[in-house]
Amino acid sequence: MSILIDCPTATGSAGDEEKSFRGVIRRIGEDFDTHDGTPYQNCNIVRFDGADYVFSHRAILTLVTTATCNAACKFCSNEITFTPNGPYLEPNTRLERTLDFAQLAGVRKVAFTGGEPTANPTKLYHLVKAVAPRFDRARLHTNGFGLAKTVQTEAGGQQQLLPALIESGMSGASLSVAHHDPVINRQVMRIKGRWGGMSADDLRWVAAFSSDQFTPRLSCVLSSESVHDTKGILEYIEWGRSLGFKRFIFRSCSQIPDVFQKETTYSEFNEVEYIPIEPLVQELDAHPEFRSTYVQHKTDSHVHVYRYRDDVTVDIDESSEEVDPDPKIRRLNVMPDGATYTSWIDPRSHLFADERDIVHRSISRELPLLQVS
Repeated sequence: MSILIDCPTATGSAGDEEKSFRGVIRRIGEDFDTHDGTPYQNCNIVRFDGADYVFSHRAILTLVTTATCNAACKFCSNEITFTPNGPYLEPNTRLERTLDFAQLAGVRKVAFTGGEPTANPTKLYHLVKAVAPRFDRARLHTNGFGLAKTVQTEAGGQQQLLPALIESGMSGASLSVAHHDPVINRQVMRIKGRWGGMSADDLRWVAAFSSDQFTPRLSCVLSSESVHDTKGILEYIEWGRSLGFKRFIFRSCSQIPDVFQKETTYSEFNEVEYIPIEPLVQELDAHPEFRSTYVQHKTDSHVHVYRYRDDVTVDIDESSEEVDPDPKIRRLNVMPDGATYTSWIDPRSHLFADERDIVHRSISRELPLLQVS
């Protein structure tokens, strides 16, 4: 079921023009207005290749570069729900169509994630080089595995991956580190091979790239095996500050409806280790060195943002996932098989009707019991 609103098409040459037309045909602001019988706010109505789509002003594009990873984090969302395999995502005509759609619809932010995107530094570099300049902000989600590896740049020289990505338009990186103790971190993230995770020196090196153009951030999933209380949050922040980081995010394990959830040990971990953030938020609200700067409570997400000691920003995020209550598109996810979806949990949410066969193959492999309309 691709997320679109059918629009009539004429025949002959006029029909051909209608089918190829791409543009925003209506903008809806903060005041609710009705489109096709449904009230909406903060969205664009986009006509793209013969179909109408309702697109949120706050939507983000995420490129899942690969399903492969050098770690097996117990909290990994890819092992909870569908993430179809495929070759490493590369620029091609299908991706170009999604990028055109996203830009037309008003997307300003793009994220590169995985698996582990830096496991193939060269392909990540070329993908970022082709995509990041088209958006206002671009963020990498990584455990840091390949950031210091050398890539051949398009200018003909050689450069370490991280500075090459920054020069190509990468404006931020979210580094997954489960705990400041490297032994506990490796245990929770189940990092494979001889690489034990980012060392303190590695993290200092990344933090040193911080500038007005690039913001590195440490990302920690809350669990009883790692950080799970206010004391642990403070210890983690002070450790990160000593390495040069000024941005942190702490989030609870993912909560996903059973119909979209694989029966795996990862799912069990996320259920058992789910830590609600409200008790933590109450303690941080009362802490003299934390100042609340932003709060958002939605049905599927609670976000609290704090300023700590005037120079550090801390996000506390409790996110669950539910089926969208209306056809408004809130995200675009391009999976490693190249198909574009409007949900990261529902493989039936493909954007383009001509990707139906790819989607059905993914469903049969990933969630075979899911009912397909």
